[in-house]
Amino acid sequence: MSASDFDDLCDGPLAPVLAGLETVRQAAIRRFWMMMAGFVVAALAALIFIPNFGLRLFTAFAIGLVGWIVSSRPLDRAGRALKDPVLAAIGSARGVTYAAKNFVADGYEAIHPLFGRPGGRDFRDRFLGEDDGRAFAFYEATLVSGSGKSRREVFNGLVISLKRHPVQSETIVIPDRGLFNFFSPGQGLERVRFEDDPDFEQKFEVYSTAIGEAKALINPVVREQLKAWRAAHGKVIVRLAGEDATVALAGKGDRFEVGSMLKSTPGRERVRAVWDDLEQGMVQMRQVNRVFG
Repeated sequence: MSASDFDDLCDGPLAPVLAGLETVRQAAIRRFWMMMAGFVVAALAALIFIPNFGLRLFTAFAIGLVGWIVSSRPLDRAGRALKDPVLAAIGSARGVTYAAKNFVADGYEAIHPLFGRPGGRDFRDRFLGEDDGRAFAFYEATLVSGSGKSRREVFNGLVISLKRHPVQSETIVIPDRGLFNFFSPGQGLERVRFEDDPDFEQKFEVYSTAIGEAKALINPVVREQLKAWRAAHGKVIVRLAGEDATVALAGKGDRFEVGSMLKSTPGRERVRAVWDDLEQGMVQMRQVNRVFG
């Protein structure tokens, strides 16, 4: 999409939202500081009146943390009031459908075991459409395991699911697991070796229900792309089965966000950031389509 498309979007369907953005943002900031002031007073009272020093610091810290979370809600609502219409409008201009939350995570359940079956999952910002005659969806995913001090992030990034030419087998590609390479990640899956590509073997493991078909699917061109993705994203997981292709690409930070409402950023710059994130998501989806479609 061109610069004129971007201007048409901002001057057209997004014009009312952008025109009222600063008013909404300033009102949210006032509510934020008013609520924070109340929590600061409570924290100071804890520091003054609680006799035990350790308990005093803990209580003041807890009040400050809760205060920040609660007080930030008006800012979060203001950001969402901009983000949702922006993504819906940009998606519509690109011919894709946008869903913020509560959607079916296309292709995820089949790859869930490949992450070690994490207990916590958060899916957000799904785009659904068609590219080159093939249906696709991509969305942000954050997966965590454990709780409390043992809580750790297993994956944060983009999951891309699309329809492809059907295959008879199930083939998966996962990052090398070291000593755990001896264990198959799924029933009926056998290790597929690529002795002619030691660099690929060092970075990935491939398993399949049909070794011959897997070698054809994960050919030299595909292996080079997988290595490029690994270098750029760190964690890469692929599943090809039937007419479904699912690829998970790790990434840093949240995409599709309009930025902090505490900052006085022009509305068009916020829209541009989301626009660029969606453009990048479409580029990655098309790469997956070219490689595995």
